[in-house]
Amino acid sequence: MLAWMIVLLVLLLILAIPLGADAAYGPREAFLKLKIGPFRKTVLPGTGRKKPKQDKPQKPKTETPEEEKPTGRKIKLTLEDFLELAEIALKALRRFNLHLSVDLLELDYTAASADPYGAVVQYGRVNAFLGAIAGPVHRTFLIRREDVRTGLDFEAAKPAVSARLVLSIQVWEILLIAVCAGASGLRWYLNKKRAATAADAGSAGKEPV
Repeated sequence: MLAWMIVLLVLLLILAIPLGADAAYGPREAFLKLKIGPFRKTVLPGTGRKKPKQDKPQKPKTETPEEEKPTGRKIKLTLEDFLELAEIALKALRRFNLHLSVDLLELDYTAASADPYGAVVQYGRVNAFLGAIAGPVHRTFLIRREDVRTGLDFEAAKPAVSARLVLSIQVWEILLIAVCAGASGLRWYLNKKRAATAADAGSAGKEPV
C-alpha cells in the first residue's frame, strides 16, 4: 500500500512540473531560455562552438530487391475532411491558449526619428496599435503580470525597443490537451473508416452476379 502511495505521489509531482520559456529582446540583452521545473537551458545565444563533423567513408551500396508492399485501401480526404481536421486543431489551440500562462509581459517602446514630427506620428501610431490589440490579447491569454510602456525621444534618430516574455504551462495541462485532441482525431478516423467500409459493401452488393 505504501509503495502505491509513493508511486502516486511521484506521478502527481511529475504532472505538476511547470514547462515554459523565457525570452527577452533589447539593446542590452537578447536571449531565449527553456524551463523545465527548476532547471533552465539557454537556447539563444548559443554557448560554445560546434566541432566540425568528420566525413565518414561511404560504404558501397548493395542493391536489394524491393519487397512488394501490401496495398490496402487508403482513406481519401475531401474538403469536408480537411475542414473537420482543421476544427480539431483549432479546438486544441484554443485549449492550449486557455491553459498557457503569460507570467510576465514587458514592452518598452521609445519612439524616435530624425524628424521630430515623424517621431510624434510614430508615437501616436504605436499607442493606437497597442490599444487596439490589448482587448483581444487579454481575452486570448491569461496574463499574470504586465508592464507596457511607451515614450518619446526627440534627440535619438532611431526608435528603441525592449521586450520580455515569460510563458509557462504544466505537464498535466499538456497531457489533457493531447488526450482531448487525440480522442477527437480517433473519433474522426473511426467514423471515416466506417463510412468507407459501408461504401465498399454497398458497391459490392450492386455488382451483377
